[in-house]
Amino acid sequence: MPTTDPQLKSNDCGISAVKTLFNLSGKSISRKYIEQSLPLEEKGSRIADLKDFLDKHGFETKFRLLDVNSVQQDLEKLEAMLPFILPIQNKKGLHYVVAGGLKGKKVRIFDPTKGREYYLSLQEIKKLAHFNKNHWDLAETEDKILSICSQDLAEYKVNVASAIEENGHATLFNKLTYFKYLKENFGFKDSIAEKHFLYDLLKNQDISSVPHNFKTLQYDKGKLRNNSPMILTAKASEQPPIVADYPEEEKKSLYWQLFKQLGEHRKLWYIYIFAALFSATTAQIAVFTNQILIDEVLPTYNINTLVLFAIGLGIYKLFDLGTTIYKNFVSMHLGNILDRHFLASFDEKINNSSLSYIQTFKKGDLMERVSDSLKLKSFFMKFFTGMLVDICVSIYSLGILFFIDAKLTMVVVAVMVVFVLWFKFITPYLKQNERMRYMRKADFLSKMMEKVDGLQVIKSFKIERFHSDKIFTSVNDYLKIQLRNGFVDLVNKIVVAVIIVLASVLIIVMLTKSAITTQLITLGQIVTFIALSSKIFSSLKGILDDNMNLQENEVILKRYLDFDEKTKVSNNKGIEDFSIHKIEFKNLNYGYVPNELVLKDINLKIRIGEKIKIEGQNGSGKSTFSKILTTLYHPNSGHILINSRDKKFYDEEKMRDKILLVTNEDILFNDTIYNNIALGKHIPIAEIIDKARLINFYDFIAGKEDGLEFMISENGKNLSTGQRKKILLLRAIFSTAEFIILDEVLSGMDQESRNNVERLIEEDADEKTYIIISHEPIHNINFTKRYKIKDGELNVLKDGELNVL
Repeated sequence: MPTTDPQLKSNDCGISAVKTLFNLSGKSISRKYIEQSLPLEEKGSRIADLKDFLDKHGFETKFRLLDVNSVQQDLEKLEAMLPFILPIQNKKGLHYVVAGGLKGKKVRIFDPTKGREYYLSLQEIKKLAHFNKNHWDLAETEDKILSICSQDLAEYKVNVASAIEENGHATLFNKLTYFKYLKENFGFKDSIAEKHFLYDLLKNQDISSVPHNFKTLQYDKGKLRNNSPMILTAKASEQPPIVADYPEEEKKSLYWQLFKQLGEHRKLWYIYIFAALFSATTAQIAVFTNQILIDEVLPTYNINTLVLFAIGLGIYKLFDLGTTIYKNFVSMHLGNILDRHFLASFDEKINNSSLSYIQTFKKGDLMERVSDSLKLKSFFMKFFTGMLVDICVSIYSLGILFFIDAKLTMVVVAVMVVFVLWFKFITPYLKQNERMRYMRKADFLSKMMEKVDGLQVIKSFKIERFHSDKIFTSVNDYLKIQLRNGFVDLVNKIVVAVIIVLASVLIIVMLTKSAITTQLITLGQIVTFIALSSKIFSSLKGILDDNMNLQENEVILKRYLDFDEKTKVSNNKGIEDFSIHKIEFKNLNYGYVPNELVLKDINLKIRIGEKIKIEGQNGSGKSTFSKILTTLYHPNSGHILINSRDKKFYDEEKMRDKILLVTNEDILFNDTIYNNIALGKHIPIAEIIDKARLINFYDFIAGKEDGLEFMISENGKNLSTGQRKKILLLRAIFSTAEFIILDEVLSGMDQESRNNVERLIEEDADEKTYIIISHEPIHNINFTKRYKIKDGELNVLKDGELNVL
């Protein structure tokens, strides 16, 4: 298994860095387990979260500053830091590399983005590194600086206190760093010259005389700013890990995993394999027709023999055509079945994935995975099956060649060995380039989709050129990788072609020489030998020519299999027949990343029929809380009780039927008004019309020639904000849910419509519970309770006063 774990999407570099560290330490851990345990934001994983994970899983980690000028002269000091994770500069997110060894004065780098390892000098690392530029309080670092400077100045009998008074802490530290560099790399004439230089540097020279790369400490607003790269050292701990029982990486072949997923469709694939092999075998027989014609038919000088040969050849050709048609017929059916299987499988994965998991992917990443599902068919049929057939044909042809001339066949075997060695050599480059091409393509797609979604804003502010420049940067990055792929593929094709030309010429010369000198081989056998060896070379050439496509599809396959959140098995054996009379939240906490809670110690009781308002400023956690209420997000800690029983005792699917969240951002589908309201249910048209009249939506429907069959464009772009909100509200009204949460749905309507909506909710006779989240005042609903979320804490509002629950 390669040491460097490659990225699988554009923001999982931190996951790959952790997996690489485990590989370096000889520890096996499931990558999927790391992915599930590490918080992943859109930009990637934070280095603090990487540290926390490693600390719990058998590593001793420490944040350190990499003083390049210091460790450059003391490689033992650098070696003692290895291995470490180094944050690197990247505009697209949080990217890391792992430093894991030394070769001379160069550091061995394991790069998840490139999926390979290489060596860098310390100065190259400094240019690549993301500088923390962290601030140190002077009081916290004064003792440390005094200690370092005292040791350096002691042998020269320089008073440290006066040196600090004349230079300041930062300047003294930087000057001494520069002085030690000169001393260790170049030296001085003698100890007197050395001492004079130091005195002059400290007393007479300004800090401007010190080269910029030695100014690692600077003052900034009363604090010391350190410009050294920050690294995370990670060594295998001798102490038992906090988390000792973690899953190991399953060493399963990607192809075997895909094969197992086919299930009952494997039978049809077996038929296709048989048809392809049978068709290839019958095609092979054509090789012998020339030999029979040359060695058996022509020497007879008999027309009847020729006619008989022609009839036999015609029957064979028709049979060969029949096998080819049958293979293509099976191929069409198998192609449709595989497309349906892979697309349905991807859709099922989306359905079974949690909302928080899906949100870790950029839109471009998700679109690429949809495209992956469509490409897997061609991979299975063209490459996987095609290569299997080519290998079988090559082995079969090689066996026949041994019967013709065993000695000369060894030349063909030698060429096959050269092909295999070249395949192993070129494959890592193709695989690495394909991984990078995918990430660049996903980034480009994300930016393009962002531009399309925000086109109105872009045109309003006239920032078309700004966004085009961002897209062109992504396009250029993508095209660079694509061009590099093209060059590597061209080199691959040239090498393969040269090998075949040389081998073919050598075989022809040796065959002809054998025929002339020994006269043991016939002209027909020569033709057959050349044809069969050409068949072998053609099969191997096809495999190598398709190697880039093969590596592309292997990366696609790995991404397809990786996109599968291992969620807890849904509780479908819980209580099914129930109504919610009361929901209680006890000591509930939630955060998207550890140690940064969005919701803190939430305690709340909601009873059936209540109308509750929750307000708060933007970013206070209102929308997050609404997703917790509907169990779209699972709390980090705390309990949710339904009718005084823990939520886990209830059937999860039935629970989802009882609680509904409608948000301001909910999508309208490119479908009719009726279908957007009913969402698959049968609702009498009269009931929809009556409710629409109550919220001032009837005139809009009646004004359309198609009425409720009026087609809504993508996400309701042909509707006003108020019209969109009314459709969202009608969805909620006609749902079977007992608890309805409306998150900022009432804003954006005209005042008359809003008053009607508020009265409709107030007068609802179905005993539904309404939780309305809004930062705007609501006048026509008599709320049972009012709450306010501030800094993640839920507070109850009573008589205009704020009391913490």
